[in-house]
Amino acid sequence: MRSRGSIVERCIDLLKPSGERIPFRVEFGPVREEGQDFRCRVRFHGWGDSPPDIWGYDSLQALMLSVALVRSILADFVRRGGRVVWPETDNDYSLDFLLSLDRADAEPSAPPNRRPARRRAVRASRKGGSR
Repeated sequence: MRSRGSIVERCIDLLKPSGERIPFRVEFGPVREEGQDFRCRVRFHGWGDSPPDIWGYDSLQALMLSVALVRSILADFVRRGGRVVWPETDNDYSLDFLLSLDRADAEPSAPPNRRPARRRAVRASRKGGSR
């Protein structure tokens, strides 16, 4: 569950080289204006200390730099022998897609940390009779 004020989050599991599994959640936001700049809060839950707020020239840059920092921290974890996987699975979470708009392999078909979308019944309303 997101904290008050956060705008987005990602839940993953971290597998240490020892085999220990750590549920990890990162929250981004809120993004706040401070003078002529903006800062984005980043909060870690379950692993490590949260980094300081990340500053940018505008709100989008502050958010994007925050995501890039988290990607870099997770990439370092992998370089040290850890693995980043989808929650409660052994399916690798690809850090290449953390900042990518290419959705081809960005997520498994049903990520375990997201509920499947509900299908809404669509009612056809007919004004003035049938066609």
